[in-house]
This record gives sequence, structure tokens and C-alpha cells, in this order.
Amino acid sequence: MRNTCFALLLAIVACSSSGPRLPRVARGEQVLEVRGALEGGPYVLGEEDLSALPRHAVRGVDPATGREARWEGTPLAVLVSERVAPKKGTDTVIVRTADGTAVPIPLTVIRQRRPVLADRADGVPIEPRVLAWPNLEQAGLPTDPRQASWWARGPRQLEIVYWQRALGTALATPAGAPDRARLGSGEFASRCVACHRLRTAGGERGPDLTNVAERLSHDRFRALLERHPTPSDGGVEPPSPEASEDLWVFLRAVAASRDGEPSSSSEAAAAAAQ
Repeated sequence: MRNTCFALLLAIVACSSSGPRLPRVARGEQVLEVRGALEGGPYVLGEEDLSALPRHAVRGVDPATGREARWEGTPLAVLVSERVAPKKGTDTVIVRTADGTAVPIPLTVIRQRRPVLADRADGVPIEPRVLAWPNLEQAGLPTDPRQASWWARGPRQLEIVYWQRALGTALATPAGAPDRARLGSGEFASRCVACHRLRTAGGERGPDLTNVAERLSHDRFRALLERHPTPSDGGVEPPSPEASEDLWVFLRAVAASRDGEPSSSSEAAAAAAQ
């Protein structure tokens, strides 16, 4: 009976599989790695490995360039869900690129929206690859404020993680911080974490912002934020004055903390309110 049940379980797993697992050794030069909290990884792929996987096309507008195209390539879901086995409870994929960007994307969004790791646009090869989203095909996607940052360019690594372990703790509001710091943490998560590190998490394209509130005055920070990023170079609208203030309050609270916790609640709250 036990052997029969085990055989049935294997049959169910085999039937639900979308194809063979990704390779552990790349054919030719490595172009992509899939790693993190998954069974049997990491997996390493070369150009020949990627070309052997299923392909799909989506219609979308690149928020950074304004280019409207039919983007064709490997569905991201194939790489992080259908040809690998993420561990139970994983909920995020961090797309790491050649320029140090680390873009966190919910696994559920990848499975539902079906973006592609595009190597062709309107039938013409493109370099580097672009993570293209069907924002001309799916209602709601163009209005998602995170969507512009999800168009990652030149992906080199896909890391499957638990959000709370990988990013949640680092982005947590220090105890004793003002209420606006909580809103500022959300602004940092949606606007900044892909390019900037905070405590131990985030991208490396820009400078570490853990102690930025100690290095810059409030006015200097606000002036820099007004110019970075702009819709023309990143497809992201600048934050409102209120959101900018929330972000500053959060960064002040982080800078006033020690090892992720404030040295005292009153000290952190007073520093963040300045």
C-alpha cells in the first residue's frame, strides 16, 4: 500500500511538471543563473539552454524608452516556477542585472502576468535582454506603480527568496519611529530598493542609503530626490512632496538606529522627526 501511494505521488508530480528541470551546467558560456530557495539548484544556463526552452511573445511599452513592441523570449515563469521547484513559502524573485540592480518581483505576479525575458523586439534581436511585461494586453498592469521598475535590463541572476527574510527585516521601521516612517518604508520598497542597499538588502547600482540621513541635510536630500529618477530615464514619476517627506522620516529613523534597532525609542523618534 505504501509503495502504491508513493508511486501515485510520483506520477502526479510528473504529470504536473511543465517539462524537464533546468540544467545544472551551462552549455557554452553562462548567461543566466537561477538560485535561492529552491530544490536541486542552483541552475546555470547558456544561450543554447535558453534557446531550447519554450518561447512566448507579449505586447508592451517599455516605460524607460517609450518603445511599443512585440517582445519575444523565454517566459520568466518557466525559469522560476515551471522548470524548478521553489521551496514552500517562497514568494519573491529578485532579478539581479549586470549593472547591480536587484529588482524584487512577487512570484504570484510572475505567474499571473507572464512576462518574458525578451531577446527580440518586433522580430529583431536586442541586446541586452529585457524583462518585458504585457502592459498593452492586461488591464491593471499599466497602473501598478511597481511595473516600471520591473522592466529589468540585462538580467544575470534570478534569486527565489522569502520576502520577509531577504528584504522585510531590512526594510522594517525601527521601533519608536513616527507613523510617517512606516509610509516611508513603503516608498523605499517600491522606489529605491532595486538600486540602493539599506542595512543588508537591496541593489548596488546606487550608493548605500542606510546612513544617508547622517551624510546629507534634509534640503539636500529633497533636492536630489526631485531630480532622481525622472519619467524619461526610468519610467517612474517623481514622488509627491508628502511621499518625499515620508521617505526622509524613514531614513532618519534608520540612521538613528543601531544594528536595525534604535539605541532608544525616544532618540530614534526625535531624530526621525527633524
